[in-house]
Amino acid sequence: MTADRFREILKLESVRYLTSASINKLLSACRTAEECKELPDEELQVNGISVNGIQSLRKAVFDDSVYRDQMEMLNKFQDYGLVTVFDEGYPDNLKNIYDPPLYLFYEGVLSEKDDISIAVVGSRTVTKSGAQTISRLSRELAEAGYVIVSGLAMGADTAAHKGALEAGKRTVAVLGSGIDCGVNLESRAVRRSIAESGGAVFSPFLIGTKPTTYTFPARNRVISGISLGVLIGEAKKDSGSLITANFALEQGREVFAIPNEIFRPKFEGGNNLIKTGQAKLIMCVDDIIDEMPERVKNRTSDKVRAVEGKLISFTDDIEEKIFSLLVEDSRSIDELSDELGLDTGLLMSKLFMLEMNKFIVRGHNNIFSVARK
Repeated sequence: MTADRFREILKLESVRYLTSASINKLLSACRTAEECKELPDEELQVNGISVNGIQSLRKAVFDDSVYRDQMEMLNKFQDYGLVTVFDEGYPDNLKNIYDPPLYLFYEGVLSEKDDISIAVVGSRTVTKSGAQTISRLSRELAEAGYVIVSGLAMGADTAAHKGALEAGKRTVAVLGSGIDCGVNLESRAVRRSIAESGGAVFSPFLIGTKPTTYTFPARNRVISGISLGVLIGEAKKDSGSLITANFALEQGREVFAIPNEIFRPKFEGGNNLIKTGQAKLIMCVDDIIDEMPERVKNRTSDKVRAVEGKLISFTDDIEEKIFSLLVEDSRSIDELSDELGLDTGLLMSKLFMLEMNKFIVRGHNNIFSVARK
């Protein structure tokens, strides 16, 4: 199925004046490019195709040469896979933006978890302290159940991926080149770790595509499109990270920025996003988590809470279950014992630890509830 859809996409991509958005619409209505040619002009116009595009489509003579070349290379590189916008494995968030990429080549593993992700981007020449901050925030976000998305570039991107990897959690990289193109030495080991640890490396370009000044904005649009929000680390006023932020705003995503020294041009881009109200200033990971919809908070795999800027993890599944019930509503010891099937002694010890860590609070008549900031 994937290969068949990919073949038809490539046929239509060879037609002048057809956009990826119009190709998406056409192949949502038709099985093949040949069927698209037979649609009446009125229907083609409804699908956003210009007069020139209609004329080009009518005259098109399709061949499979590009498709055969791509599939031959895909078979050669056994570690790579392909998913189209019409397939179930395609990232849901990305599928729902305007004009998503029609296909993604990937290395690693596709996962539904990617619809709960945060993009973390910043300067390739990030300062040491900036890299440490980005890595820590990425690690804490990953521990809180969010997939970390970035661009596998030097500096901030690599720090973001490393933070997630340190937590033993999933991270996703998006390349500004074909999936087969190499990355710099600093990022090569990180890429290998991403794929081997259950993450994924994506490319929205054909195999063999070299990086150019035009491919990176397209890459940045995918980074923001996959994610629920974008965190900007250090960024100059003309930084590529700001392109990602602009795409995020267009796509209705949340934008966050780490504040930095106000007199250094190196930080002007990120600071200006905060100044203009386009980004929320963040001081700890909870500032990001608090902005996520409740449906997302309820799905995070590891429920944690930031206390005084630090994350405290549950020690076992019992603590997590107790906390999950208290998120729904306050409960007494007897109610918790009945719902969880725990003896009072074990339950009391778990409640004591959660209370000591300031995860929960004990109220009047020994009624427990989640600690609020």
